[in-house]
Amino acid sequence: MKPEDWARAQELFDTALARDPAARDAFLDAACAGRPQVRAEVASLLAAHDRAGDFIETSAFEAAADLLADGPGILDGRSIGPYIVRHEIGRGGMGVVYLADDTRLSRRVALKALTPDAGRDGVRRERLRREARAAAALSHPGIATVYALEEIGDELYLACEYVPGPTLRTMMKSSPPAPAQVVDIATQLARALATAHAQGVVHRDLKPENVVRTPAGVVKILDFGIARIENLDPVRLTEDGAVLGTPAYMAPEQLRGQPGDFRTDLFAFGLLIYEMAGGSNPFEAGTRTATNARTLEVDPVPLSKVCPNSPPRLDHIVATCLRKHPAERYTATYELVADLERLQADLSADVVRAAGTGRREVLDPPRGGAGALTPCWWWACHQLTVSALYVLMMYPAWRVRSWLPQPWGTIFLLTVLACAATATSLRLHLWFTARFYPAELSTERARGLPWTRWSDGGFIASLLLAALAIASAHQLVAMLLVTVSVAAAVASFMIEPTTARAAFGGTSRSG
Repeated sequence: MKPEDWARAQELFDTALARDPAARDAFLDAACAGRPQVRAEVASLLAAHDRAGDFIETSAFEAAADLLADGPGILDGRSIGPYIVRHEIGRGGMGVVYLADDTRLSRRVALKALTPDAGRDGVRRERLRREARAAAALSHPGIATVYALEEIGDELYLACEYVPGPTLRTMMKSSPPAPAQVVDIATQLARALATAHAQGVVHRDLKPENVVRTPAGVVKILDFGIARIENLDPVRLTEDGAVLGTPAYMAPEQLRGQPGDFRTDLFAFGLLIYEMAGGSNPFEAGTRTATNARTLEVDPVPLSKVCPNSPPRLDHIVATCLRKHPAERYTATYELVADLERLQADLSADVVRAAGTGRREVLDPPRGGAGALTPCWWWACHQLTVSALYVLMMYPAWRVRSWLPQPWGTIFLLTVLACAATATSLRLHLWFTARFYPAELSTERARGLPWTRWSDGGFIASLLLAALAIASAHQLVAMLLVTVSVAAAVASFMIEPTTARAAFGGTSRSG
């Protein structure tokens, strides 16, 4: 709802409230003619008033703390200070998260309504400010930005960057990532953690639900600093005496109520990677008590035994992160980053060696016998074939230019040249990335897809239009242009998506 519609709804609500309940519907039908959204909002306010007595007399932000325990949608369309709430996108122990519009800067934000006990005390409120400032100071493409800690009325709200895309939990449920993708995600996560740890900021609640992979393939950590804000004292307990946190991803020192540092994040990182590669959390059990006991006492089965396709070096990295004693883990997060980057380099070298021996590359686990023409081989062959076709069509395009009236001949030639150069460069770039930097291929495919599709479309349209223009005088060349344009359309919009799905899985339309 627009701000002016919301203001109108509040005005009509006050007027309708003064009328007899039996006459309200007729009044609203007349007053809201042609504005059904305003009519529905006023009706919702009246219904809420009837249920909650004088509750509606308070503003939305004053009531928000009490609404945290209510069902989804209670604040949809309402204003909280300078924010207009769109809808709820999540809730947990810290409160409720809404997708909202910041009217001051005209941007979408994730607005986190913190629980009332998170900061009503003056001393704790100041500590919250300090922690929020520390989190807001982080600047890294892999960390969702903290914009502000808002004090609206007596309540606290945290405005953060809204990051679209599935969480790792959603990704793992839909289709387990391939080993090379696991390493790529792990490396991106480790780089983000290293930046935060270098500035003294610890997440303390790293788990698949707090990590999102954007449509462009960028991995972002959410709620950086939220766990630190919520868990102000390392030994603070909830009312029932349980240590705060997510049991299945807590380090042994957290479970014991001991002070934690960046190595607490490393333990959760190891669990996250283990679960992503192996398909299950090695410590998770049926109850919280059983999960805690396994975390404290049981060493997990090596990752390579759970996931045979997992690179052997990933075993060592995960095992180091999952050491029971913090001193036995990595002594700095940059050491973890260095190990993962070396692993990526090794995977790239394996791809090069595989290309020489006819084996399937790391990105595409074996599905057939030795020496078979694999989906990845077909995908790479497609990129090279289409690129060669575009290059070969430059000579016919040059000849056709002279048969078209000016300036259309020049426009045709330049359009075909620009489209062919763009599409060919992007396809050769993907081919090169697949061979030498396979862990980055998913990101590069997502980045280049719109450019490739537009270039293909421009190339095809230019050939078809030119064929129509010269058909009467140059029938053979016109037939060539039509044939190539149809073949390019089929190759780009039918064959290429199929080979990509076969090679990389999923339902991607990218090339």
